[in-house]
Amino acid sequence: MSDVPAIGTGVPAVVPSAQEQKRLQGVAADFEAIFIKQMLGSMRNTIPKAREGERTLVKESEGEKIFRDLLDGEYARVMSQRKNGLGLKEGLLKYLAHQPGQTKGNPQAEVARLQSQSNALNALTQKPLKTGLGGD
Repeated sequence: MSDVPAIGTGVPAVVPSAQEQKRLQGVAADFEAIFIKQMLGSMRNTIPKAREGERTLVKESEGEKIFRDLLDGEYARVMSQRKNGLGLKEGLLKYLAHQPGQTKGNPQAEVARLQSQSNALNALTQKPLKTGLGGD
């Protein structure tokens, strides 16, 4: 059982100051942009690459890889700044509003903590599963 209260459970909302609310909105938008960038990168990795020895119209260079990464970052930033984005930003702000005393902390540290947890989960999902079936 989680000790984190669900949204809308009657826990009184903390009303942050206007400056604190603006800062939280910026951090929530940054977190959403990071999430979108990781999502775009994962989606791009599903596109099959040319196998060695196959002829392609244009070879992918290191410069192109860097450009695509920067382009994904820019797409993510623009998408997170749109009115509704993915909705992750608004959900995060609602969640933080229902956490008594949580808005006084360092939001950048919280985003860094959440990102490290996300990276750890991504690392787990990248490992092949050993099913114990067949000749594994």
